[in-house]
Amino acid sequence: MLDAKNEKRDEKEEDRGEAAERPEEKEEGAAEGEEKAEGAGQKGIPKEKLSAINIDSTNQYIRKISTIDHKISREETHDLWKRVKRGDRRAKQRLLELNLKLVIPIAKRFLYPGADLMDLVEEGNLGLLHAIDKFDIRKGYRFSTYASYWVEQYVRRSVEETSRTIRVPPHAWTALRKWLKQWDSMHGKLGRDPTLAEMAKQMHWTANQVRTALNASEVMTGLSSIETPLGHDDGSDTVGDTLQDHNAGTPDNLISILRLHDELKDALVEIGERERMIVELRYGLTGQTAMTLNEIGQKLSLSRERVRQIEERALLRLRRVAARMGLIEMSNKGGPTNIQPGWNQPKQKTDLLGDAIPTKPYVPRKQGKK
Repeated sequence: MLDAKNEKRDEKEEDRGEAAERPEEKEEGAAEGEEKAEGAGQKGIPKEKLSAINIDSTNQYIRKISTIDHKISREETHDLWKRVKRGDRRAKQRLLELNLKLVIPIAKRFLYPGADLMDLVEEGNLGLLHAIDKFDIRKGYRFSTYASYWVEQYVRRSVEETSRTIRVPPHAWTALRKWLKQWDSMHGKLGRDPTLAEMAKQMHWTANQVRTALNASEVMTGLSSIETPLGHDDGSDTVGDTLQDHNAGTPDNLISILRLHDELKDALVEIGERERMIVELRYGLTGQTAMTLNEIGQKLSLSRERVRQIEERALLRLRRVAARMGLIEMSNKGGPTNIQPGWNQPKQKTDLLGDAIPTKPYVPRKQGKK
């Protein structure tokens, strides 16, 4: 009898333990149900209410990160970085929390109609994590500056992949700009639309170069003038406004050649991170206006002369990379002897119709008598 009572008592205690665990399971199930309901309900929610929901979630996120304790001494910061290098996840999480505020203003700069700010913030947070993994405190520059670079890269990539704006590789933009400017010039002289053959002959372009310009983007198909409006309204932006080059004349021939051959990204990987950052800021390679040496120095907490030295060293390394790619030739001293693009030196160039474009043969100059 006693054994039977003890068994019943044990069974009741087990039932109570299971009942204590069930509320957590119910809460998890309820949370999942709410997520499903929210996902299913968004289809029927008007855009106005949906945008209000997005704003509410953004405000909640901002309020949440504002409650994080940001008071930390320099010694504690150095200790966190040491622990991060040893693989301490808690230290990494703490550094992430301390710098979450960096992401929001950067994400807002890339916000476009129809985009959710929180989606961009999440991408920026991934960039922040990447910056924490890559940052070397021994280099001496501020983490906020370094992290801002990677946050911007991640947000920019997300926008380029998801937005419906015109997306064209940099070298194709360059070709398209030249093509449209030449078209307008010839149209004014001829009083009519120039043909493709006339354009190719006038610009001494090969068929591949013409295709690069014309196939820059599907949205550009049929646009024949810089003044062609992108919208239906009279006051809408034109193609020329979209293609306006705010960095005209800033990149030197080396950057232009690497960009034209779509090799710039691969070449930049082969130089140091700080060198790559300075080159991208100096020549506006990330889509922003090119910066002066002083502006870069202020951004990276470096002197103007130090920025110039790093830029010079980075360009020298890029020249060596370009030489290995066969795009330029270099002298023994490391300087370029031939900075012309590779497409400008083929054995035989052809125009759009496949006809050979005559080129002057190279004739070495005779050395004078000593």
